[in-house]
Amino acid sequence: MTAPLIKRVLLIWLVICAFLIATHFRSIAGWQFPDQDDALRLLEVRDFLSGQNWFDVHQYRVAAPQGVAMHWSRLVDLPLAGMIVLLKPLLGTALAEAVTVVAVPLLTLLCALLLIGRLAGQLLDVEAAGFACLFSGLAAPAIAQLQPMRIDHHGWQIVLALVALNGLAMRDPRKGGWTIGLAMAASLAISLEGLPLTAVFCAVCALRFLRDPGEGYHGGRGWLVHTVGALAVGSIGFFLATRGTFDPVNHCDTVSPVHLAVFAWGAAGCLGIAAMGRRRLPLVLAAMALIATGAIAIMLLSAPQCAGGAFAELDPVVRKYWYNHVREGMPVWQMPPAVAAAMIVLPLLGLIGAAYQWWSAKDGEARLLWLDITLVLAGSAVIAMLVSRAAGTACLLGAAPAGALVRDLLNRSRTVRQPLRRIAALLGIGTLLYPSLPVLAWTLATQQTGIGHTAEIMPKACDYHAAAAALNALPATDIFAPVDIGPYLLVDTHHRVVATGHHRGSAGMHDVIVAFLGSDDQARAIVHQRHATLVMICPSMGEPMVYAQIAPNGWMAHLVAGHPPAWLQPLPIAPESKLKLWKVVG
Repeated sequence: MTAPLIKRVLLIWLVICAFLIATHFRSIAGWQFPDQDDALRLLEVRDFLSGQNWFDVHQYRVAAPQGVAMHWSRLVDLPLAGMIVLLKPLLGTALAEAVTVVAVPLLTLLCALLLIGRLAGQLLDVEAAGFACLFSGLAAPAIAQLQPMRIDHHGWQIVLALVALNGLAMRDPRKGGWTIGLAMAASLAISLEGLPLTAVFCAVCALRFLRDPGEGYHGGRGWLVHTVGALAVGSIGFFLATRGTFDPVNHCDTVSPVHLAVFAWGAAGCLGIAAMGRRRLPLVLAAMALIATGAIAIMLLSAPQCAGGAFAELDPVVRKYWYNHVREGMPVWQMPPAVAAAMIVLPLLGLIGAAYQWWSAKDGEARLLWLDITLVLAGSAVIAMLVSRAAGTACLLGAAPAGALVRDLLNRSRTVRQPLRRIAALLGIGTLLYPSLPVLAWTLATQQTGIGHTAEIMPKACDYHAAAAALNALPATDIFAPVDIGPYLLVDTHHRVVATGHHRGSAGMHDVIVAFLGSDDQARAIVHQRHATLVMICPSMGEPMVYAQIAPNGWMAHLVAGHPPAWLQPLPIAPESKLKLWKVVG
């Protein structure tokens, strides 16, 4: 990257940071994490800094005394722990943590913008790179994963996907292949959510081999061998570095020995295909089919429990009342209209921009490269349509061609002489960049005029940080609470909880759900079985409301209505927190 381009990217990053800090200042000051995963991530870092084994990612304050073996990776903990360690001598622990949870997501955003700027500067020009970075700052699905206090793993997976895309644009198959393979290996070590996109990159490299199995930039032999080889080698390395021999069991939700065997088989098979040279296409396709069949066989024979996916073994009650309602895992057609608009339009804008660059390319080399990029963006867009949390990755993968497309549209709008047409053109461009805005405007208009259905208005959620002092004045104990508030209690207090919203703790989640939906007597038996001495709810959160609607005569409905059973004694707590707390007395 040239110095002018770096300066432009840094300036745009500073502007985006200022905007994000200003718009999220209340949440930052109130210690309100965007998601429960962010709170639990900070707790995991605290445990590590307090001496918990690097290879041990158990959460021992969940479902005590056994705890819950989390599937999370220490790779995401490293930047958080490193910054806290550096800042603690200067700022103290509390302030060091506060600065870290704001700074690390913004630095992750900087990494993403630099990668976008590099790609756009290499393939397009400096002006297009600037527009690409501006587009990234306007892409709500991506910024949601890179906002202050969003310290979970999604932001880093976006960055690693951009690293892989930069690798795809390299001229050297060895460097490019290893860049793609290692980036995807790191992404998978963080979370198996990166597996579909990994398959897309590998498929594009296989296509390069099918187009031309020779050597050099136009030849696909090096791209196929080095990408799949780096994926296998990198996955083994990251597994040994982060998992070691602490947990050698075959899990369905994280890279395990069975996955390493599949990657090694794929690397060996691709090396064998490459050694075949320029064979007839049917023979090469048959060899690829054999590799795929062997990979499936290894997985099914070694880990048959994974045939139904990463959550195949999830408790049926937990699946019905929790997993099926996790919004970030839903497809686009189950999302609110404003969210769905951003998920659809912004990735498609990048895809259209890439297709236009492919169509207008002046030479064969550029045309093939843009074809490969278009295929990657098409794959990422499909993934985003199926799983909403992937929309941020799809947006930023397409940021470079989308930025160039927006630049060209703006330049053309300036040539329009008639004022009304120019205004219409600018409004059209604005709609492309803010696809949620017209949907929200329509929703507001229909509500005001009485047309359509009025959206459900959710009351303000509770302030766990405000209640921390009162809770910490009580002896440490097990709190029986809805799964969605568990991480906030853990990060702000010294207490333990029965369950959090994480599938590895399915047994505790089952007990919490069954208790809140059951009768007062059924709940009492489960609370005693879990050795909980306190019960807490946040009446204004969605989870208690759902339980109360499903079971109008259940325990949660009684608690929300202010009619607790006789075996619960109300305890005073900070009124501004809006929490309700009871002591188990019978």
